[in-house]
Amino acid sequence: MTRSPRAWFARTLTVLLAAACTPAAERKASQGPVKLIVLISVDQLPTYLLERYDSLYSGGLRRLIDEGRNYRRAVHDHALTVTAAGHATLATGLTPARHGIVANEWYERVAGEWAWVKAVEDPAVEIIGLPYAMGQSPARLQAEALGDWLTASDPDAQLVSISGKERPAILMVGRSRGHVYWFEDDVGRFVTSSWYRTRYPDWVDHFNTKGLSEFYTDSTWELSVADVFRPLARGDTASFEYDGTRVTFPHRFLDQVGEHAASDPGEYYDWWAHTPELDRAILAFAREAVRSLSLGGRGSIDYLALGLSQLDRVGHRFGPFSLEQLDALLRLDRALGAFFDFLDETVGEGRYLVGFSADHGALPIPEYLIEQGKPGRRISRDEVRAMRRLVQQTVETTDRPQARLIEALEGVDFVADVMGVDELAGGTPADSFVALHQRSYYPGRVAGWLGSLGLVIRYIEGAHSSADATTHGTCYYYDRHVPLIFMGPGVPSGATDEAARTVDMAPTLAALAGVPYPAGLDGRPLIVAIR
Repeated sequence: MTRSPRAWFARTLTVLLAAACTPAAERKASQGPVKLIVLISVDQLPTYLLERYDSLYSGGLRRLIDEGRNYRRAVHDHALTVTAAGHATLATGLTPARHGIVANEWYERVAGEWAWVKAVEDPAVEIIGLPYAMGQSPARLQAEALGDWLTASDPDAQLVSISGKERPAILMVGRSRGHVYWFEDDVGRFVTSSWYRTRYPDWVDHFNTKGLSEFYTDSTWELSVADVFRPLARGDTASFEYDGTRVTFPHRFLDQVGEHAASDPGEYYDWWAHTPELDRAILAFAREAVRSLSLGGRGSIDYLALGLSQLDRVGHRFGPFSLEQLDALLRLDRALGAFFDFLDETVGEGRYLVGFSADHGALPIPEYLIEQGKPGRRISRDEVRAMRRLVQQTVETTDRPQARLIEALEGVDFVADVMGVDELAGGTPADSFVALHQRSYYPGRVAGWLGSLGLVIRYIEGAHSSADATTHGTCYYYDRHVPLIFMGPGVPSGATDEAARTVDMAPTLAALAGVPYPAGLDGRPLIVAIR
């Protein structure tokens, strides 16, 4: 009988790992009251990518899939699928139309004028130890999040959020002033802002000076994927990846920046932050937080949010199905497995609750889609410039340009729709895509390059215009379909095709942990804990 390579991989891995894996039933026997809520978001992890390599996982991803409740059809229920909007949605149980974080940056009405603002930038605060850097805070977040609900019910609860980027670290907590840190690659350490504290705790200083040093010892990213598994990914050489030349393993720092920049620490930290080592460091920092703050070991329920960022950075350069993305995902699987083992030992098996998801998915690289006979469209720089000239000419020659712009832009072959603010602000949507965009609109905040004109543009499915190999940010399924998995006390194991949305993450975690949450959320608890 002929068997598929995927089936062979699955059987082989099952035999190799059977003796090493702890049965799910054995873990569940030690469950008790929740002492720690852990929210993990993997930046740019579409469900199709997680599922493609299912047979290869042996660590934390294996444990989540086997022991957790896996909502395989979960989606983001908004159109602008980007980092800030996705993380705010996971943490608040609301869509961007209500929490206000409509994108990573947007046009906003300030003193009667349109101003370009970024989601968590805040000139009223500063980065501790980096007074020249722009301050960051949750000031623009218009709703409370899971961290706020927890401290409202128990002021003694500890809140910790760690990420490779400032937006996930800040937005996954909410507006509360907990321990919030993100990696700043200009200086190669984890930082915070004066919104949260005036000085770094000793344990943070110790990790920045000592703990990070072990991650800076190597300047080469080697491929760790076994030869037998490499056919599950694309080949290692593709002209449509990254810059078309530095696309094969091993990836070396010197090859990336050249000898002239090798002595610049900032150049090294930036290169390093685009490798899988970043997430390994985040998880090591999280261990230090658990130990130093006794998370999950006190009378209160504590909260730990982790924004794992490297898949997004690798994905933008090399795209889904690349060997780089496969290598990064398998390294993450192993690192998560070790982290869950650590929580078993410190907090206790069955005493911590995990929610696992992603802020958004990703478009497979258009050139690869075309090779596969699927819709894909690389919008050229010349086409983008021509479209911008069309907009400028229309604005300059028309008193009320909105209607003319909509008509003109919708005549461009890669434009599917152009929506005005009036259409986004309310009323019956013309179709499901408009409904998704309505849930990404907050009054006075309009994302996108046409925002100051009160317009939002939607390209055709599979189209991509940025300089990256690929990107995300659309209302299409490949960007909205993300994992949604819960694991811990009161959570039944197994996969389900029950409809679920990322707005269900926060209320489900709250309900399972017994934390009061607000009425009237867009999301709902997916699981009712049996106590």
